[in-house]
Amino acid sequence: MNVVIIGFKSAGKSTIGPLLAERVGFSFDDLDRRLMEAVAQEAGETLDVRGAYRRLGAERFREMERRLLAEAVKEHRLILSLGGGAALGPSAPDLVRESYVIYIRVPGDELVRRIEAGGWPAYLDGEPNPEAALRRMLGERLPRYEEMADLIIDNPDGESPAKGAEAAATRVLEWIKSRQ
Repeated sequence: MNVVIIGFKSAGKSTIGPLLAERVGFSFDDLDRRLMEAVAQEAGETLDVRGAYRRLGAERFREMERRLLAEAVKEHRLILSLGGGAALGPSAPDLVRESYVIYIRVPGDELVRRIEAGGWPAYLDGEPNPEAALRRMLGERLPRYEEMADLIIDNPDGESPAKGAEAAATRVLEWIKSRQ
């Protein structure tokens, strides 16, 4: 039994995930962390996600993400936060089918502000208008996130991530009980 947290970059997956793990007694990990560890072994140097994406290219980056996701979902009692694009691959729905999937949703304008504040991601390199490109991506990705989700948790600015984690914990504990 695992819980997979999906959502766009900067939605709060890595903030809510550990809070949720603490409440339900699962361990927490982040697929991006696992990916950076694998990239460091392969490249012989430590890179952040932006640097890894640039170094590997989109295809190799997504391939490594798929492999690591396939390995992670074989574990038990894990809450795993996925990078924003990891849920979009054609195999992702099948890989997370046995997991409880939580989509962390943030209003578009707030999400754009959060992402811009942290620096535009590497997949927007070369875009003449990164904000417009990001908004297009939001429009493409959000239906997929909603389709995959067993639960949607809103995480707007000004809302405590603990509130979202608490709401998610109630539903996750119900799901765990239903599977025993």
